[in-house]
Amino acid sequence: MAKLKLAFKERRSEERMTLTGLMPGRLFLISSDRTLSARPLDVSVHGLGILMGEKLPDGTEIGLAVEKRHVVKMRVAWSKEDFGKRDLYRYGLECLDTKLNLEDIFLATGCLK
Repeated sequence: MAKLKLAFKERRSEERMTLTGLMPGRLFLISSDRTLSARPLDVSVHGLGILMGEKLPDGTEIGLAVEKRHVVKMRVAWSKEDFGKRDLYRYGLECLDTKLNLEDIFLATGCLK
């Protein structure tokens, strides 16, 4: 049997978990505290995949405010236009605190499938 050859290099270092589509708190820009409207797609221990209609440059710092003023700081690691959906962008966010487990946060708040 022939081995399948991928047309791209897989860059994920952690397994992704499917989400319910709910965010466990307010997502906002660190620089301005402006709330962002985004749909979470998947989560890993140190990463979050989101979809939104706003274009942000790689490196942008984003906060996720959860439970009692706790803020999870993340940064845009990569972005791309979402296939087949006009004016939407898919982002890969990387947690800046490597001691945090994003999967645990989404699980505790009922946002993990």
